[in-house]
Amino acid sequence: MKSIQENLTEVKFQYFSLKFTPLNHLKEKYNSNDIMRNVATYISRKLQEDKEGHLIDRHEGRPNSMRELFMNRAVFLPKERRIRCSMALLRSGREPLLKPREQFKLVSMNALGSIAEETHFFIDYSKGFSVICIEYQHFGPRLSDIEYYFRNVAQKVLKQSKATEVNLYMDVSIDKALSNLKNVLNMDIKVQPKNLPQLDADIQGKYFTGMNNIANTLKPKYIKIETFFQTPGKGIKSTELNKEANKMFIDMLQRFKGRTFNIDAFDTFVVKYEDKEGIEEVFNLLNSKREFVIPVDLKKITKSKDWYSLIEEDFNALMATL
Repeated sequence: MKSIQENLTEVKFQYFSLKFTPLNHLKEKYNSNDIMRNVATYISRKLQEDKEGHLIDRHEGRPNSMRELFMNRAVFLPKERRIRCSMALLRSGREPLLKPREQFKLVSMNALGSIAEETHFFIDYSKGFSVICIEYQHFGPRLSDIEYYFRNVAQKVLKQSKATEVNLYMDVSIDKALSNLKNVLNMDIKVQPKNLPQLDADIQGKYFTGMNNIANTLKPKYIKIETFFQTPGKGIKSTELNKEANKMFIDMLQRFKGRTFNIDAFDTFVVKYEDKEGIEEVFNLLNSKREFVIPVDLKKITKSKDWYSLIEEDFNALMATL
């Protein structure tokens, strides 16, 4: 989110679809949307009837690493065939301190409980699959967290699904780059080492082994790689095809398109390339998602239905095209 006026903040929303594959013996009983509703119903009952949530540590088993998630809202809108949801990420590591009003001292917040970051999202199950509109919250749960959480509940708790399929709604830039690429000119990649395990194992081993080695040895917060395939100098550039760079770029684009959770690993993925007409183009992964931005006074958005009102019109417009 980005501040644009003293009392307004730009809030960004993105879209993706989520499909469940039922277990073989349940194919006749449940389809993808049935499983989605069953997961949301399970969460809603835990919150409303049992007065407790369902906590999942996405990094369970990793030493010195926790990513604890729980859904704190699942409200059905039967007429619209939608669900208003939000998910919390418990903050790990060094806890922030609180400054009391009119006092110049810092107070521990441990007595109040755990610090959490909240992400709002909304599910439409009116089609043969679920479409999710998600708030982009840098510090909160991401697309990959939501997919992991729903998959975990569907597989391990309800025992109804054996797999999930996620597709992020993108603009035409991925298809454009795949069809028009002639030569990669330079790459700018930035990633947090802790996010590298999110990438597919074969992609990690093929292109990011060096990053892993640096991360394990030097423990940096970020790793940034810039590669240049052009000859420096105004008006001078190499005409030699960069086959290895082209291959990597195509591999990554196909992975972003088919297994979209790989996208969440990167803070920056910008590639400058030459198309088949000799025109220089720029592919920016983070600017390629289908999204919309709304200026909001966050102090006035206090309820789930307030958040829903922000996205309802654009969500309706998207669903009308599917």
